Amino acid sequence: MLFKKIICFATAMMMLSTTVSASHNLPADPETGWITMSKSSVGETKVLTSTAPNNNGYGNYGTVVTSYMYVNDDNTFCVVDFSNNTINVDTYNSDTYELIKSKKIAMELPLFGGVYCGSKYNFIVFGQNNTAENDNEITFKTVKYNKDWEKIGAVDYSNNNTTKPFKSGSLRMVEYNNYLYIRSCHEMYQSRDGYHHQANITYSVDIDKMEIADEFSKVMNDEYGYVSHSFDQYVAIDDGKLVALDLGDAYPRSVVLIKYNDELSKGKFTKSNGLCTVVNMLKISGDTGNNYTGVSIGGFEVSENNYIAAVSSIDQKSKSSTRDVMLLIINKKDTSRVKQVNITNYANSEENLSASKPYITKLPNGNYMLLWEVFSEGSPCSMEAKIVDENGNISSELTAGTTFMVMLSYDCQPICINDKVVWYINGFSPNGEPERTFYKLDFHTKN
Repeated sequence: MLFKKIICFATAMMMLSTTVSASHNLPADPETGWITMSKSSVGETKVLTSTAPNNNGYGNYGTVVTSYMYVNDDNTFCVVDFSNNTINVDTYNSDTYELIKSKKIAMELPLFGGVYCGSKYNFIVFGQNNTAENDNEITFKTVKYNKDWEKIGAVDYSNNNTTKPFKSGSLRMVEYNNYLYIRSCHEMYQSRDGYHHQANITYSVDIDKMEIADEFSKVMNDEYGYVSHSFDQYVAIDDGKLVALDLGDAYPRSVVLIKYNDELSKGKFTKSNGLCTVVNMLKISGDTGNNYTGVSIGGFEVSENNYIAAVSSIDQKSKSSTRDVMLLIINKKDTSRVKQVNITNYANSEENLSASKPYITKLPNGNYMLLWEVFSEGSPCSMEAKIVDENGNISSELTAGTTFMVMLSYDCQPICINDKVVWYINGFSPNGEPERTFYKLDFHTKN
């Protein structure tokens, strides 16, 4: 069931900070135990949606990410926000959260796919539908920008078995050795059974030449990295190899980790024409192809020794509607075993609580912060956070009460800024002006 929340920023404006109650496991420290809020302008365009669909844990399908934050090397950070068919880049002071400058990015195609802020360049992927099944129609367009967001190149991607890019899923990117790797999803050409099936799609781009270096868009099986249906897509690089995480409802029906076995060279990830290591990290009950999985992926991390997926899920055996937060962990040296760390136990509680999808943010000391919202009878009632190590061991816990509404974004991945975990939400001030709220959660950086 997809719960929707209506956020009242007027109420939140009345409070600038709230005490966060610490568990007995939390070391005493005057800098920990506070969430603070900063209100700021959202730039010149002034095009925002006051509320957004809450995909934090209850929808059957993923969506493209429209909210991004990244840190610059000059004590500033940027927000890249896609709202109402407009892409805005706003730069803020990392200490004061004051708006410094704004820039509007032109749409290159009708559909927005995603953003990646790399080491030297920034990238945006655009798309358009191809219901006529024309192999010459551009369905994915990757645009390259300098760090000031001036366009300096682009590459088109067509003839890729696509009728609708970004359909019922997401898009994420990673760079390695001057190549950009894009993993997304698409609705495909009509198959023999008369249906247009959905699956993941992966391609790479030579960053210097802005040319397609490799791609995989055909129907195959998971040993080739193919997942169908694939409702969420994550991608990373580990030891020179491509690693991906998908939410599958059929082939396979699981939260599935796929590690491409070839060393990446010149952007090639399909050199062996398959031969991926496939690990079903969480098998999902139900019939093959049933869109309802009861699972949402909140994040995927590659640590020194492990692959870590943060998810919320129903009890796949009892099929209760209650969702709990868990970590799915695989040791890189032994992918035959999956360690499931249950972070919450709402299913066995009498309080009728349930969890949103959990965000996972890597901290400077190598640990991770988990963040999720708690729902009571369909309405958000609090936000919780735990700091864990790469093996899922909990070192500290925080619970944000309801002094004012502390909420997570439906798609903004929290990041670290000046020893705080930060995320933002768009809204409106009491007088109707567009307004951006930054939430800042202090954390320990000590080992």
